[in-house]
Order: sequence, then C-alpha cells, then structure tokens
Amino acid sequence: MARPLRGASGAMALLLALLVFSRSLLNFAAPSRRVEQKAAGTAVMERVAVQLPAALEEIEEPLALAAAGRYEAVELEVPSISPRPISTSFIACNSDVSASTGRPPLVLLHGFDSSALEFRRLLPAMDEAGIEVYFLDLLGWGFGGKEEVTDFSPEAKREHLFAFWSQHLRGRPMVLGGASLGGGIAMDFAVAHPQAVEKMVLINAQGFIDGAPKVGPLGFLGIKVLGSWPLRWMANQMAYFDKERYATEDAVRVGRLHVETDGWEEASLDYLNSGGYTLSPLVSQVAAPTLMIWGENDEILDVQEQVPRFQEELRCPVQLQWIKDSGHVPHLEKPAETAKAIQVFLDSKQ
Repeated sequence: MARPLRGASGAMALLLALLVFSRSLLNFAAPSRRVEQKAAGTAVMERVAVQLPAALEEIEEPLALAAAGRYEAVELEVPSISPRPISTSFIACNSDVSASTGRPPLVLLHGFDSSALEFRRLLPAMDEAGIEVYFLDLLGWGFGGKEEVTDFSPEAKREHLFAFWSQHLRGRPMVLGGASLGGGIAMDFAVAHPQAVEKMVLINAQGFIDGAPKVGPLGFLGIKVLGSWPLRWMANQMAYFDKERYATEDAVRVGRLHVETDGWEEASLDYLNSGGYTLSPLVSQVAAPTLMIWGENDEILDVQEQVPRFQEELRCPVQLQWIKDSGHVPHLEKPAETAKAIQVFLDSKQ
C-alpha cells in the first residue's frame, strides 16, 4: 500500500495539489437555456438544465450517465465577485420534501477540482430515503459559470456558497458536508456562518493540510499537467481500496470531463495562486454536531493521524463511522454504507 501523503509544499506543487486535495471522478458543462420553473415557498427560482460536453458520450457507467441527466442550475447574485449572476450547477434529490418532513436540507460539497458527480452513487439511496439533498458544484469547479467571475479564492467560494444558502435555500438551516477538501470547505463555511449549519457530515475530510501551492508565471503549463490523463490516473489509483473494480479508465474519463469546460484553466490557476485554504485553526471552532465518515484504507490521508486529531480538536458532539474495505472515497466505493450512515445521523436527535 502506498504511504499516505502528509503535507503539501514546494517542489511537487501541482502533483500534491491534485493528489492531496483531490481524488474524484466527475463532470459536465455550462448551463443551457432550457427553462423550468420551481416553486420555493413564496419565491420562484428559475432552474435551467445543464448542457454536457460531447466527451460525455465516452462515459459508460450507468449511474454517471443518470446523474448527468439530473444536473440543473440556478443563477445567484454575488456582486462582489461577478457583475452578472453566476450560473450555479447542482444535482438535487427530493427538493420539495423538507416543508412536509421538517428535516433540514442536506448540502454536500465535492473535493478539490471535482464536481457533484462525485456523489452519483449516493443518488439512488437518497432518492429512496426521501431526503432533500443538493450535491453542489463549488465555484470554479464542476460545471457552473466561470466566464465573468473575477475571483475563485476561498473567500469567493465562501461567498458563493452563502449565496446558494441564502438565495436558493432561502436561509433555511441546513446539514452541510463534504468529501476531502469539500469537508474542509464545509468547516470553513460553518465557522463563518454558524447560523446556517444545523449539523455537519465530513467524509474523509481534509482539515490539517493548509494552503495550496502557488504556481507563478508558468502556471498555465502546470494547469495543463493538472488536467492531464496521467496525473488523473495516478490520483484515481490512490483514491480506491479496490483498485481493480473501481480505478478504471472510465472513472478517469468521468473525473476529467470538467477540465473541458470554458474557464477551467483560469479558475484553477486563480485558486492555486490565492494560496488555498488554511483549515487547521478552524477545526476546534466547529460548533454543529458532526458525523465523521472514514474509509479505513485511505492512501491519501493517514487515518491513524487524522482521525485522532479530529477527535481531539473538534469541540462539538461527534459521531464516527468507519467504512470497511474503502479508501479515500467511501461515497464512491461503498455508497450504500455511506448513505445509511448519513441517513441515521440525519434522523438522530444529536
């Protein structure tokens, strides 16, 4: 088994940026103009379908194709980073049920340079359970609009997520979570806006690797490497415990589709040169009850170091769920077990 990566700095900048922060398999493109109307309490938000890149035709996985067909987007006003509304893409389940059940919506964030398709294998279980879920594309990644956005830094991503919560979810308290860096981004948001977050779900979360390597004037060459097949293949191999079954060429195809979207290179370069997230000081400030889900065989984050440190530094009520025979992405490798742990946590009094 490969030794888990323990830090990110200097010479191996672009490689570690992908391998430490990322590990996923996902994608699509900018929204089309096919319009639907969706009632939201007293407000009505216009949702549009999402047009996928032609390379989608090469994808074979049925769940990836099914999830692709469910992508939609709304336009959010974030004037501090864009003069025009930002098309914000996501995959939703049961988006009309919370008013009747009283259960808060669940919002899950994907990892570094990934998309909401990372959660495609959770969709059937979430549909069946009747849980209102939004698998959200983070600003600059996935398939949302990038063309007039001027900032893709952590601060900008936080503002964009706040806009989704306040405008699309209408300020309802939510259960917020994420996988890998997405878990770290969820913690960053929860500390900044505790009134928005009722509970948290962290899946093999990044919490103690700070910063992103700045790539400087030759950055676009590095970004080309970041999107390349060989590097994505390497990350794919590290992400899974059962490599023969899951670390396939089709998974790589799914995982790098989003690099073909307009503005991906510029958004990625801007994020890396922003310095990335500083998360370690924030862990102890998380107040919401938290479920930690960990694949036992993570080759990217050292569970023997990471999990005890989370348990020591988190001051909120914490539940820990180990997922056997799983690597860094239990939501892809063991989706039934992961979905069940989330459902039990959502239904618990904690």
